[in-house]
Amino acid sequence: MTRTLVGVALVLAASTAGYAQAGAAAPTARVEVEVGGGVFGGARLGARDANLRSNAQAPQPYRLFTADSRLASTPSLRLRTAVPLGRRLAIEGGLTWGRPEIRTSLTADAEGAASITSVERIDQYAFDVSLVWMLDALRVGERLLPFVSGGGGYLRQLHEGRTLVEHGQVYRAGGGVRYRLMVRPEGFVRSMGLRADALVEVLRGGIAFEDRPRSHAAISGGLYVGF
Repeated sequence: MTRTLVGVALVLAASTAGYAQAGAAAPTARVEVEVGGGVFGGARLGARDANLRSNAQAPQPYRLFTADSRLASTPSLRLRTAVPLGRRLAIEGGLTWGRPEIRTSLTADAEGAASITSVERIDQYAFDVSLVWMLDALRVGERLLPFVSGGGGYLRQLHEGRTLVEHGQVYRAGGGVRYRLMVRPEGFVRSMGLRADALVEVLRGGIAFEDRPRSHAAISGGLYVGF
């Protein structure tokens, strides 16, 4: 009986020590919710000439002006829900919303008029699903944990006045850090912390003058709570 009790005590001690060293990263929450914000870095939409159609007398198109458009950088709101799949892996779904401006420069006017820039503000929504991999080997102390992530989803852009909707895809890859403020094995709130991301996002479709992907940088940060 004594040997059995001693054996159980040793097993419990070993398990506790193992959790303190490696299990600090073990997920105690079944689901995490994060609210935060960031900056959408903008992306070039392409350029196009406004031409008069050619005819028998003028076989070559006659250019009236050139339009060059860009999606400007803008603040954004980010909402995430994540489900841990193990100690290092999680799957998460997110919604990013922002109101960037489309800035179109009109240049090379055929009559020599001065260049002008027109501005239209749009509503932009991105719904995505990503995988997140925790980099335990790069952990700093017990609180700071780097990670990498990647995924993709659906892009929806509404023109000013919301009379026209454009659809496309968004793909993202990057990484960041999580800083744990609190963790516990029981209770309604199991964990809480801060998170920061730096991403490269690629947009396809949506509002664009050229049929090619457009890349931009994005950063975000927020507060996560695990339940």
